[in-house]
Amino acid sequence: MKWLKLFEDFKDSKVSVDDIIDCIEKGGQIYSDIVKEYPKNDPSEPLIPLSIDDDGVVTVEIDGKNYEVDINDIKKIDYS
Repeated sequence: MKWLKLFEDFKDSKVSVDDIIDCIEKGGQIYSDIVKEYPKNDPSEPLIPLSIDDDGVVTVEIDGKNYEVDINDIKKIDYS
């Protein structure tokens, strides 16, 4: 039996740049498995997004310092 894959199966990331911009504007939080140069990251802890660049790198704030998260590593957005 042959299977047809949907377009969503081929997308690199479930999160788009527009999703991150909307999250920043609404004061939301993101969850990520990997934070660059921050090895103590807990994937269950929310991160506060500050900005996003054209390459899909999101700047987040952790303990008053800025770190970077690749948009492909973002697992969830929370608006609460």
